[in-house]
Amino acid sequence: MKKILICNQKMYLTNDEATLLRNKMDVLDTSKLELIICPSYLNFDVFKGYELGAQNAFYEDKGAYTGEISAYDLSLRKIKYVLVGHSERRVYDDDKIVGLKLKAILRNSMTPVLCVGETKLDRELRRTSEVIKKQLETALSGVILDGSQKLYIAYEPRYLIGGKKTLNQDEIIDTINYIKKIIDYMGIKNYRLLYGGAITPDNIKNIVCDDIDGYLLGNSCVLFDELKEIINCIK
Repeated sequence: MKKILICNQKMYLTNDEATLLRNKMDVLDTSKLELIICPSYLNFDVFKGYELGAQNAFYEDKGAYTGEISAYDLSLRKIKYVLVGHSERRVYDDDKIVGLKLKAILRNSMTPVLCVGETKLDRELRRTSEVIKKQLETALSGVILDGSQKLYIAYEPRYLIGGKKTLNQDEIIDTINYIKKIIDYMGIKNYRLLYGGAITPDNIKNIVCDDIDGYLLGNSCVLFDELKEIINCIK
């Protein structure tokens, strides 16, 4: 099964910068990966031809919600994946809102990439398991996937986002296995488990393993040389 690589471009690239990156990316051999690009909404057209994901989606299909983007509208544009619960969005969205968004994504025939993870304080207080369990159970309460639906879950320690230091492989695998137990207990079958959190060309080689189905990149995915090196390492 191919490794998944999700590139969350956040708000790093203007349209011109995105076009330059796209032109460089087209020479990369990504045939051994399931590569998903999550551009800003304004740059979707730049990456046409790639598997596309959105960085966020609202939980109502239509209505008076200024500044929001509906999952329904994204699905009409053939977007296949949507990040939900990313650490930078959890500043605004509690677990209940994350759950509503996830259900809207599934309702509109797209695949949610559910991000879960603890803060630095949570980790210091040894509350990582408790926090992740609550995030998963709240977001996935009442979720039953049909045969055509799937779910991606990305473990991303919130305090590492945007930095250069990541967890070691054993720490990642311990949490990934814990997530797997919870998901299996909830009866959800068709899922993949990813890791995200300050992944760089320097540390990716230390965390690539069979126990992790894929990786969620941030800053490194908009720097072509870093992205190329990470792709080559995963392959």
